[in-house]
Amino acid sequence: MKRLVVLLFVATLLAACGTRQPRIAFWSDRDGNDEIYVMSADGTGQTNLTNNPAKDWFPVWSPDGRRIAFTSMRDGNQEIYVMNVDGTGQTRLTDDPADDGRPTWSPDGRRIVFVSTRDDDYEIYAMNVDGTGQTRLTDNPGEDMVPAWSPDGARIAFSSMRDGSPEIYIMNADGTGQTRLTGSPGEDNFPAWSPDGTRIAFLSVRDRNREIYVMNADGTGQTRLTDSPAEDNFPVWSPDGARIAFLSALEGNSEIYSMGADGTGQTRLTDNPAEDNFPVWSPDGRRIAFTSMRDGSPEIYTMNADGTGQTRLTDDPAKDLYPAWSP
Repeated sequence: MKRLVVLLFVATLLAACGTRQPRIAFWSDRDGNDEIYVMSADGTGQTNLTNNPAKDWFPVWSPDGRRIAFTSMRDGNQEIYVMNVDGTGQTRLTDDPADDGRPTWSPDGRRIVFVSTRDDDYEIYAMNVDGTGQTRLTDNPGEDMVPAWSPDGARIAFSSMRDGSPEIYIMNADGTGQTRLTGSPGEDNFPAWSPDGTRIAFLSVRDRNREIYVMNADGTGQTRLTDSPAEDNFPVWSPDGARIAFLSALEGNSEIYSMGADGTGQTRLTDNPAEDNFPVWSPDGRRIAFTSMRDGSPEIYTMNADGTGQTRLTDDPAKDLYPAWSP
């Protein structure tokens, strides 16, 4: 009897804490145009959330897992929308003749940063999650792109063309204090914060081909992590900050690799003649979702963090892309 009471108490506690299994959002054109879907982490329950004749893509989960921001063409140009995770309550947040896209939630879920061409070139904007308070954070003739919130939400790293080639900058969340962190003659791009906010991984062509680098959040200590004749791209930190997943074409096509945060232990996780792309760590760091062309069209797979257990989640002749784990 006591054991039953304990089990009931634990079940009640878990329910009160809102325990739920992670899900994966993605986009697919299986219904004739790009739509946003969601499915369970095992691939079951695939559901079209947007169901609109225009293109909807780039789903991004809110930090609390209750909403999804996305980009839509349903108004004739790119605008940012938000919806509940069941697809209800689809609401337009931006309304401008220019293109607004690539929304990213602040860690506290109160703000969304995005890029817009409303000032003739790409600039970085921020707004409240209800679309109010839209504010331009960058303002220069060069393109400013790929904004990334620091884990504490106080700063934003981004890439800028204001110096002629892409360099990585950092600014406060309100746009003040814009500071260049990199200054190499080649491209420095796609900044990715470590989970503790002390370091930033990025790709650089300063060594004549794309390599993965890491630096302190103030730009010091820039260190090359990869050193291969192939292109190494798009670093993604594991949730505990111990490892970095990335793409490499060392074997002639794009494969997913993993390495320690210091560049050691570089390990190829996928190994087939087709392209494997878009690695994304699960919230617990045990699995990686990715897109693969091994079945002739882009499909979404998952695998264990060591590359074992590769499993196809989607199976459709159309393209399924850009997996995003729920928190």
